[in-house]
Amino acid sequence: MMYFTETEALRELEILMQMIPGFQPKGYGSMVMPDQIYICLQEPSPPTYQEMIADTMHAVRYRPFLQRVEELLIESEMRPMNYLSSHHQNLFQIAIQKKDRKNYALLSALYLFTADQRLWRMMKHQVDGNLIRFDRRKLCGLNEYTYPLYCAAKDLYMGTRHLTIRDLADRELISPKQFAAICNAMAIRRFGLKAVEPAEKKEECEP
Repeated sequence: MMYFTETEALRELEILMQMIPGFQPKGYGSMVMPDQIYICLQEPSPPTYQEMIADTMHAVRYRPFLQRVEELLIESEMRPMNYLSSHHQNLFQIAIQKKDRKNYALLSALYLFTADQRLWRMMKHQVDGNLIRFDRRKLCGLNEYTYPLYCAAKDLYMGTRHLTIRDLADRELISPKQFAAICNAMAIRRFGLKAVEPAEKKEECEP
């Protein structure tokens, strides 16, 4: 089944999704020109947002979920989907100050907490340095929007299973904004901050 066929970038993602898991393409090569010889050293290109989301979900085979991922990637071609809003980005940047940037589980949970201001007000006092004290006290006031974000954060941080792939594919249970935030948090759990702050691709040629 062909999913990502709308644009050149999405067609590349389709190829990526069908690759053997764990396979990494070669990152170095040489080019010989007729009139002059240049050795081009090309470092492995930093993955794009779309590539990191696709790689994060490569093992999932549940079609309704993959259809939602496809819609997310198509939308991200038209406008950035790294954060839900500029306010979300600002809250997240404040939340991760002085935090261990190698603690991807922590970063993914903080990303979800700051996706909603109400949730962050409840959870920021549960963050103790580089630890999240989920059991410090019972939370009150979680609603149909904040509860899935809280559950996903706990799953990514602690390895619990409050939400399933079927839950995430349920459009009545998980809104498009919630789905985008959770997918991004899953990518952060795998790739770290570069999942929402991808670097620009660079190529350097030496004579």
